[in-house]
Amino acid sequence: MRTLFNNIKSCICVCAMLLVMSGCTVRINESTFIASSDTPVAFSDEFTQELRAAIPNGVITQVNIQTSDLITLSGFHIDNPSSQTTLVFFQGNGMKIEPYGKSALRDLWSLGTDIFVLDRRGLGASEGEPSIKSLINDAQFQLDYLHQHYQPQKVILHGYSLGSFIAADLAKNNKIDALVLHGSATNADDWVAEKTPWYISPFMTVEISEDFRNADNLKVVSMHYNGPLLVIAGEKDEEVPAKLAEKLFAQSQSANKQLIMVPNIGHQGMIENKDTMTQYQKFLANL
Repeated sequence: MRTLFNNIKSCICVCAMLLVMSGCTVRINESTFIASSDTPVAFSDEFTQELRAAIPNGVITQVNIQTSDLITLSGFHIDNPSSQTTLVFFQGNGMKIEPYGKSALRDLWSLGTDIFVLDRRGLGASEGEPSIKSLINDAQFQLDYLHQHYQPQKVILHGYSLGSFIAADLAKNNKIDALVLHGSATNADDWVAEKTPWYISPFMTVEISEDFRNADNLKVVSMHYNGPLLVIAGEKDEEVPAKLAEKLFAQSQSANKQLIMVPNIGHQGMIENKDTMTQYQKFLANL
């Protein structure tokens, strides 16, 4: 979300300098929002060795999945021999497994589950051009692959930032054991409203594509998903205000739901907090 956040800030500055003589327009669409790589880059042997060193007790297997449109998605399955639960991790916008995912995977490993993560389409080691529709289709393909090849007894969908919209969309139509929304907004309209100062909003036009409007976490948790829900937010998150996480939690219809508000933390570093992971472990233990 950082690219769009910077675009909005730039537009606000321009509007202020021009004293709203001309106004400005921010367009939220796939080409301006979703980060992508120029070409896919295979995981290096050095990174794979570093990942194994960071998770010495895990059985780490590189996975390459070919989608129905012949795009190859690459990532890792990390097996915990004592677990029958798999946590499927959907990363944030622009967050490649190499080099950015190692610390997150190490932190998530402390939960005691298996982990399944892929670089999403068009990023890092995975091929293709990303769109909201293709990312959702790929995520369903990934979940189906998990069940076919690993047969987990329980599945946790954990989505961080942009990845939270992918995880939530999957939760609508699949049987899962828990949904984790981490650094998550409610929807594009709420997010833009929170990020735009009141004194600028009358002079700034925001155009949001239909695909982004349809990706609506608030609608999912209030209308479609009523299973166990964990919401993780940073108290000082400037990219996705904590108020949106509180709104998700308040309007969720889940009987088993928990909100972890991480003190003095922004958009990054939430799962590096020991108290956060202790609470996360207790949440999983009660499923």
